[in-house]
Amino acid sequence: MSASSRQMHLNAFVLYCPAPVTRLSWVYPKDKVRHQWWEMGYWEEIATTLERGSFDALFFADNMGGYGSDADSIKFGMHFPLLDPAMLVPRLAAKTEYLGFVVTMSTTFVAPYHLARSMQTLDHVTEGRIGWNIVTSTNPHEGDNLDIELPAHDERYERAHEYMEVVYALWDSFEPDAMVMDHDNRIMTNPDKVHRIDFKGKWHASAGPLSVMPGPQGRPVLAQAGASEAGVSFAAKHAEMVFAPAGSDQQRREMVADLRTRASDQGRNPYDLKIMFTHGPIVADSTAEAAALQEEILGRPGYDADIAALRPPAGFDLSDLDPQTQLSEILPRVTGMRGPFEKAVEDDDPTLAEFASRFRNLAADSRFVGTPSDVADEFEALQDATDCDGFQFAPTYYPPDCYATIVDHLVPELQRRGRVRRGYTGPTLRENLLG
Repeated sequence: MSASSRQMHLNAFVLYCPAPVTRLSWVYPKDKVRHQWWEMGYWEEIATTLERGSFDALFFADNMGGYGSDADSIKFGMHFPLLDPAMLVPRLAAKTEYLGFVVTMSTTFVAPYHLARSMQTLDHVTEGRIGWNIVTSTNPHEGDNLDIELPAHDERYERAHEYMEVVYALWDSFEPDAMVMDHDNRIMTNPDKVHRIDFKGKWHASAGPLSVMPGPQGRPVLAQAGASEAGVSFAAKHAEMVFAPAGSDQQRREMVADLRTRASDQGRNPYDLKIMFTHGPIVADSTAEAAALQEEILGRPGYDADIAALRPPAGFDLSDLDPQTQLSEILPRVTGMRGPFEKAVEDDDPTLAEFASRFRNLAADSRFVGTPSDVADEFEALQDATDCDGFQFAPTYYPPDCYATIVDHLVPELQRRGRVRRGYTGPTLRENLLG
């Protein structure tokens, strides 16, 4: 199956904070600000706009504490303040009919039973529109907040595989037809169809059964974003949506092919694994207008903000290092999100300053800056070159306006070309993503 025969899936990638992805994106002309980032109107406007554009989901990345306790992260609004998106989702689900919601919860810090119960409950609350972004966590500050020592990278994934065994068993412990609501015989649930699991593993244990009946989707859609060898293997076995890392088009195509092969080796249909790349398109009526907006966006952060953004993925504070240090010299010390560091070293081994300036700065890719026609050309070309399934659009400036521009200008151009659907396949996230 070729990429050109498939439509693109679209997600919006955010965090519940002032600047979701692009640093200092909360800086915006005050006369254009309709709602502050913590106000419900801000998020409701984003959600309804995305649904108007037939997006699959609003994807919330998250961690337990923001970028850290350092002064620069706090001063610049670097994922701080950071609120709990799982608490926001029910409000947004009530304002929409079809848009899905993906929330992040960690296998390192959340007990399997708690996770299984919360996600299945959210599937009911959203009427079948919830997904779980599975993370093992990379930020030591999260562990500090919870008084839990962050395990080594590969051990986190070993624990996560066992964690999934528990969660699957819990979700399966309550059979779909167990709750009968028999008024005449006064039987709420058939006990023969609700089962203890009595799971005892190396790291996790749970007696079960789960106290929540299966939701409209059966179980939530599973998403994952690991880029390391352990992460890719985990995704091929468990994920239905993969939030894939950056890299050259050739690197991306090889990664997509590798993921599909690994999924096939697991007995899965390789195209049931939806692989998404994240970009921050900047769309305007003219190329010059888009370029001017890009220049303004890229001019906001300085080195202090750039280097503060690297602390969680690196797993240590890099602010005392020489900015001209080659990334390959730093790589052995990286204990967090190793994938982006490894790919950058393999590609061109940038200096720390170069890497810091472009890491997570999704406005920096000039291929996706221009008129709707120009940017649509680039996304079509990227899908065809890599065989990916779609894209997660991250806001490069005030998200309500950024997403409105994408939905009202870029999406119609992609729809005109037959690349993006008009409307939804069904009422659940699983149907719209996988149906």
